[in-house]
Amino acid sequence: MENLQRELAKLCEAIEKNVVKKPMRALALDKLGNYLKGLEKPKRETLDRLSLLAGFQDWESFRDAIHGDADGSTNYRGDKAER
Repeated sequence: MENLQRELAKLCEAIEKNVVKKPMRALALDKLGNYLKGLEKPKRETLDRLSLLAGFQDWESFRDAIHGDADGSTNYRGDKAER
């Protein structure tokens, strides 16, 4: 198992070195910096994924909970008694 992990790490490094000029982590940090500076807006897919991590179905549900009267409980279809 350790050999496989080592080989995958080497493969990842080779891909980053040969395909991408900057390491993937550096690209992610650049992108985050651009978001924070207001130079770039995150894609809808990114917003939906982050909303899922926060416990919401999608970006609209998360945004409504923050700016409106909705809360996280509106994201769950039905309750346990209905099942």
